[in-house]
Amino acid sequence: MATQITELQIADLKESFEVFDRNNDGSINRRELHALLHTVGHKVNASGLEDLLTEYDADSNGTIDFDEFVKLTDRLIKHKVQNA
Repeated sequence: MATQITELQIADLKESFEVFDRNNDGSINRRELHALLHTVGHKVNASGLEDLLTEYDADSNGTIDFDEFVKLTDRLIKHKVQNA
Protein backbone atom coordinates (compact mmCIF):
# COMPACT_ATOMS: atom_id res chain seq x y z
CA MET A 1 0.00 0.00 0.00
CA ALA A 2 1.57 3.27 -1.09
CA THR A 3 1.58 6.33 1.08
CA GLN A 4 2.90 9.73 0.32
CA ILE A 5 3.93 12.09 3.03
CA THR A 6 2.41 15.52 2.48
CA GLU A 7 4.24 18.83 2.77
CA LEU A 8 2.34 19.52 5.99
CA GLN A 9 3.43 16.17 7.43
CA ILE A 10 7.03 16.90 6.40
CA ALA A 11 6.85 20.24 8.21
CA ASP A 12 5.52 18.48 11.32
CA LEU A 13 8.23 15.84 11.06
CA LYS A 14 10.90 18.54 10.74
CA GLU A 15 9.61 20.25 13.85
CA SER A 16 9.63 16.98 15.83
CA PHE A 17 13.04 16.06 14.47
CA GLU A 18 14.51 19.41 15.52
CA VAL A 19 13.11 19.07 19.06
CA PHE A 20 14.84 15.71 19.49
CA ASP A 21 18.07 16.76 17.75
CA ARG A 22 19.28 18.06 21.09
CA ASN A 23 22.75 19.12 19.94
CA ASN A 24 21.45 20.65 16.67
CA ASP A 25 23.87 18.70 14.49
CA GLY A 26 21.23 17.73 11.91
CA SER A 27 20.97 14.13 13.03
CA ILE A 28 19.53 12.12 15.88
CA ASN A 29 21.32 9.34 17.67
CA ARG A 30 19.91 6.01 18.85
CA ARG A 31 18.66 7.39 22.17
CA GLU A 32 17.08 10.47 20.56
CA LEU A 33 15.40 8.31 17.90
CA HIS A 34 13.98 5.98 20.55
CA ALA A 35 12.58 8.93 22.53
CA LEU A 36 11.11 10.52 19.39
CA LEU A 37 9.42 7.31 18.25
CA HIS A 38 8.04 6.68 21.73
CA THR A 39 6.68 10.24 21.91
CA VAL A 40 4.79 9.87 18.62
CA GLY A 41 3.30 6.53 19.65
CA HIS A 42 5.63 4.01 18.01
CA LYS A 43 6.75 1.61 20.72
CA VAL A 44 10.04 0.05 19.62
CA ASN A 45 12.18 -2.32 21.67
CA ALA A 46 16.00 -2.33 21.53
CA SER A 47 16.09 -4.97 18.80
CA GLY A 48 13.53 -3.13 16.69
CA LEU A 49 15.44 0.10 17.12
CA GLU A 50 18.65 -1.56 15.94
CA ASP A 51 16.79 -2.97 12.92
CA LEU A 52 15.49 0.50 12.02
CA LEU A 53 18.93 2.04 12.37
CA THR A 54 20.52 -0.68 10.26
CA GLU A 55 17.91 -0.28 7.54
CA TYR A 56 17.56 3.52 7.45
CA ASP A 57 21.02 4.80 8.41
CA ALA A 58 22.00 4.99 4.73
CA ASP A 59 25.46 6.43 5.36
CA SER A 60 26.15 4.02 8.27
CA ASN A 61 27.29 6.80 10.59
CA GLY A 62 25.24 5.60 13.57
CA THR A 63 22.74 8.45 13.38
CA ILE A 64 19.61 9.29 11.41
CA ASP A 65 19.52 12.55 9.45
CA PHE A 66 16.26 14.20 8.46
CA ASP A 67 15.98 12.59 5.01
CA GLU A 68 16.60 9.16 6.54
CA PHE A 69 14.01 9.97 9.22
CA VAL A 70 11.38 10.85 6.59
CA LYS A 71 11.95 7.47 4.89
CA LEU A 72 11.76 5.67 8.23
CA THR A 73 8.55 7.51 9.13
CA ASP A 74 7.02 6.67 5.76
CA ARG A 75 7.65 2.99 6.49
CA LEU A 76 6.09 3.26 9.94
CA ILE A 77 3.01 4.97 8.48
CA LYS A 78 2.66 2.25 5.83
CA HIS A 79 3.03 -0.45 8.49
CA LYS A 80 0.41 1.22 10.69
CA VAL A 81 -2.05 1.52 7.77
CA GLN A 82 -1.55 -2.11 6.75
CA ASN A 83 -2.16 -3.31 10.31
CA ALA A 84 -5.20 -1.11 10.92
